[in-house]
Amino acid sequence: MRAKGPAIAAGATGAAAGAAVFLGQYPTMQVYGTTIFRERGAGKRVALTYDDGPNPEQTPRLLDLLERHGAKATFFLIGQWAEREPGLIRETVARGHALGNHTYTHVTMPAHRADTIREELRRCRGAVEASGETFSTVDGAALMRPPYGRRRPGTLRTMREEGYVPVTWSITCYDWRAHTTTRAISRRGKRAREGDIILLHDGSNEEPAADRHKSIEGTQAILEHLGPMGYSFVTVPELVASARA
Repeated sequence: MRAKGPAIAAGATGAAAGAAVFLGQYPTMQVYGTTIFRERGAGKRVALTYDDGPNPEQTPRLLDLLERHGAKATFFLIGQWAEREPGLIRETVARGHALGNHTYTHVTMPAHRADTIREELRRCRGAVEASGETFSTVDGAALMRPPYGRRRPGTLRTMREEGYVPVTWSITCYDWRAHTTTRAISRRGKRAREGDIILLHDGSNEEPAADRHKSIEGTQAILEHLGPMGYSFVTVPELVASARA
C-alpha cells in the first residue's frame, strides 16, 4: 500500500509532461503564446506552406505547378540549404511567393538555450539575405515557423525579441512520413476551408535534394479540388491582410 503515493506521483508527473509536450507542439494550441495558424474571416482563401527547402530538385517543379494554377505559397527555409541555393530563393520571390525562417539547422527550439535559438535565427536570416532577398512580414515582424511546431513560452519570447511572428498551421498533411501516399496527402489537404494554413514540405532537414514528389502530386490534387470550389491560394501575409479587411 505504501507504493501508491510514489506511483500516483509518478503518474501525475508523466501526465504533466505529456500535457506540456502536447501544448507545446500541437499547432493550433495557444496556451504558451499566440501563433498565426488560421485566419477566420479571410473568405475563400487558404495558405499553402512548405517547410525544409529550398530543394534544387523539387522546389522548381513546385514553383511551376503553383504558377500554372495562379497560386501563391509561403516557404519556410532552412538556412544551411538556403546558402546553397541563392538563385532559387530569388526565383521563388520573383514568382510572388513569401519566405519565412525555419532555423539554420532545423533544431528543436525548446531543447536549446535562448542564445542558441538566436544564433539559429540569425544565421538563417543571413543566409537568405545573402541571396538579396528578405523574409516576408506581418505587422513588421518576419515570418518564422518553429521546426516540428515545437515551442514553449521562452522559445516564443526569444523569437519575438528577434523580430519574428510565429506561424504554425491548421491542416497537417503528414507528407514527411516515408510510407504516406499521394492520396492520403491530398485527402487531408482537401479538407481545408476558409482561412486554413496547410502544412506541406518541399524539402527535408536531412537531405537538401530529398524526394518530395508525393508532396507535389498532393499539392496538385489540392489545387484541382479547391480551385473549382472558388478558393484562392495566397501567402500567409495576404491571408492575414484579407482577414482584417
